[in-house]
Amino acid sequence: MSETKICCNPKGPIIVEGEVKITDKYGRPLGNEKKKKMHVMCGCGKSMSKPFCDGSHNDGEEDDD
Repeated sequence: MSETKICCNPKGPIIVEGEVKITDKYGRPLGNEKKKKMHVMCGCGKSMSKPFCDGSHNDGEEDDD
C-alpha cells in the first residue's frame, strides 16, 4: 500500500494524495467511486460541493483569518 499524503493550504483546499476511501457519516461512498490517486477537499467552508473543493475560495474576497 502506498503512503497517503495530506497537504493543508491556508484559506484553500486540502489535497489528499494516495488511495483513500471517502464516505459520509453512514459509511456510504462520496464522490467518484473509482479509485483516484488525488482528492481535493474543501478547507475554507465555501464550497457548494462539500466535502470536495469547487474553487469557491478563489471568490476574490479577503478574509481576516
